[in-house]
Amino acid sequence: MIQYSLYTLKDKKFGTITVRALNRRLSIDFRVSLKIVIPIKDWSKQAQLPVRITDETPIPLLNGLSYAQLTKKLIELKQMLSKLEENMKLTPLTTLESYKVLFNELKEKIPCKPSLDTKINNPSNGKPSLKEFISIYIKEVEDGTRLRNRSTLKIQYSTIKGYKGLLNQIIEYEKKRHRIIDWDDMTFDFYDDFKRFFIEKEYSPNTIARNIRILKTMLYAAKDMHYTTRDDFMSKKWSADREEVDNIYISSSRIEEMANFDMSDYKEMKLRAEKYAKDEAERKRLVHALKRDVYRKKLEEARDIFIMGCLTGQRVSDYKRINYDMLETIIGEDNFIHLIQEKTGKDVYVPYSPLMKKILMKYGGNLPKIYDQHLNERIKVVGLLLGWIENAGISEHRGVLKARSNKRFCDAIVTHTARRSFATNAYKEGVPLSAIMAVTGHSSEDMLKKYLKLDSKEKALLALAEFKKTKSFR
Repeated sequence: MIQYSLYTLKDKKFGTITVRALNRRLSIDFRVSLKIVIPIKDWSKQAQLPVRITDETPIPLLNGLSYAQLTKKLIELKQMLSKLEENMKLTPLTTLESYKVLFNELKEKIPCKPSLDTKINNPSNGKPSLKEFISIYIKEVEDGTRLRNRSTLKIQYSTIKGYKGLLNQIIEYEKKRHRIIDWDDMTFDFYDDFKRFFIEKEYSPNTIARNIRILKTMLYAAKDMHYTTRDDFMSKKWSADREEVDNIYISSSRIEEMANFDMSDYKEMKLRAEKYAKDEAERKRLVHALKRDVYRKKLEEARDIFIMGCLTGQRVSDYKRINYDMLETIIGEDNFIHLIQEKTGKDVYVPYSPLMKKILMKYGGNLPKIYDQHLNERIKVVGLLLGWIENAGISEHRGVLKARSNKRFCDAIVTHTARRSFATNAYKEGVPLSAIMAVTGHSSEDMLKKYLKLDSKEKALLALAEFKKTKSFR
């Protein structure tokens, strides 16, 4: 399904025309900005076209293009995109290419950028500052102008969130250090001090590494556009080491326990909250929340969605959207869940288990909608009510210190725990690594091995199996 909409600009009077492609069966859902600016009052939401579709009057904002001309081209573009959709060739890139081809004869009449917000888009010195460039970069990935490197896929929301986080960190760094940084400051001295800035905030090594990696991504893009001549960031020394995160996984028996957990009885839930709460404040908060039927229902929905992740081994962005449209039978065999992973674009088939079927049937084939933050919060509550309050037995690295954490097991559960649990449980039950990879989409066995949550003895057995494959061990 191809739809047009208007993205409202800051002044609330104008908007940019955006095309959305939505096809649940083909796992297509993206938006691409056409960067055509018109007054909001001249756009019909219902028709998804300009209000005055027969008006031949030249529009100054469109440099002489009339609404009649614009309407004709939008209809033709919609027809072109619908054909691409039918042939399963519709992507953000093909959408942009179709737009450019169709509007080629009129390209001089259509502004290449909205004329508003000139402070960012049209810097007076001919090139943007570092912060301006990052702002532009973020806008381009949000509207689909800039796609994933070497791909036709739109950049994920979680990745964009990281870009925005980096920009905020740079702004905070400038305030802390009482200095403004720009392209010429991207030296090894800055790199060392930027890392020190994060360490002072007691950030984990992986958080530091993520921000450094994002900054390097921005700098590579800026260098391609000749905004900077600095190349210190291209050195292997300009990097931050990641560490293997000490995380939990949920065993198969506990997944079964969670699946069978009845949260409908308020009295029972109240007793559990009073028994397992860590303090009086948590007890009061939980007891008060559990009184509401709607809250207990939301806990149940979060539980079901999380279990779907434990059964499929997908990332939260993928397991939250599993539905009946994804069911597929391969050459007469049992059903599979067929999906295209949002982060990597990989095509995966997940065996369709009876419990998955039960969960989908419960919700009529479409899982309830939930934000990641709410899923994280609610699944911790479910773990607490189940009595999983023992020490999680993990270590946490903050700043330069690494220490044993006092975190309860229930508090260590996050959306990604589901994916780790699937992989670890499958391996412990004897599923070959290659078969696990086929479902999870990991690119190599080495990546998967690092991902598994195994104790020292289990890792030793895994290593032994590999050594037995070598000639020297025979």
